[in-house]
Amino acid sequence: MLFSLSIVNSYGLNGMGIEAVKRFDQMPRELINDLTYICVLNACSHSGLVDVARSIFNNIQPKTDMIYTTMIDCLSRAAIFKEAQQLIEQFERDHAPTMSIYMALLSGARNQKNSKLAQEVVDRIRMLFPDVKGSLLPASILLANTYASSGDIEKATNIKIELHKSGAKKKAGVTLTEFDGKIWKFRAHDRSHPNSDEIHEQADRIAKILIEYGYKYDASWVVRPREADETVESLLCGHSERLAMVLHFIRDRKPKRIQLTKNLRICGDCRKS
Repeated sequence: MLFSLSIVNSYGLNGMGIEAVKRFDQMPRELINDLTYICVLNACSHSGLVDVARSIFNNIQPKTDMIYTTMIDCLSRAAIFKEAQQLIEQFERDHAPTMSIYMALLSGARNQKNSKLAQEVVDRIRMLFPDVKGSLLPASILLANTYASSGDIEKATNIKIELHKSGAKKKAGVTLTEFDGKIWKFRAHDRSHPNSDEIHEQADRIAKILIEYGYKYDASWVVRPREADETVESLLCGHSERLAMVLHFIRDRKPKRIQLTKNLRICGDCRKS
């Protein structure tokens, strides 16, 4: 069972949703458990297979809170917010509200730059979970980033100022990658690596090549006001996940494998480019 589960999960993590579903369908029913359902629903979520996810979800009995959360994430990624909210209402008829479900909906709102929905979700989180300080911080940061991505930098800045006044500390984004037998850690605009000059030069070079081929950097993923000497490209190309990736291209123009691990969600523009 563990072998099949690992394959379903691996397919899902690599955007191969159809292959994940095929493997899931081949598994004996008696070996399928809650974790299996979560993995296949997550695979559908990341590949946009909403109808397939619905079919699988409707046949699951009983459904745990994590199964609901994964299905709500799938709907939210596809911007099917009305159905996602109806599913939350359905869940809460028989269960206590959970933070993870609302964070899934909020993440979808952020990805779609839907600041109105994001504000509604955060207001409900504050009402339902007033004492869960550790989760209110990431929710507020997602809200600020949603306002920024929709063009309301002033509103985003005000939220971050209030967070700073409250003493809340945002978790710094860090990307890890293995290279030459060592684990390297990068933060945004990091200059700590011995080859940092070369890394940043290569990042700029790759950016120019992408632009030549018609790629347009998504300014909605810049979530703070730009300084006079900054551009959308310079800010996005300094993200930790890009620097970690570029490290591999310095030594090998066609690396066989690049594996990155980040403690926060990967920037949408970094994922797309």
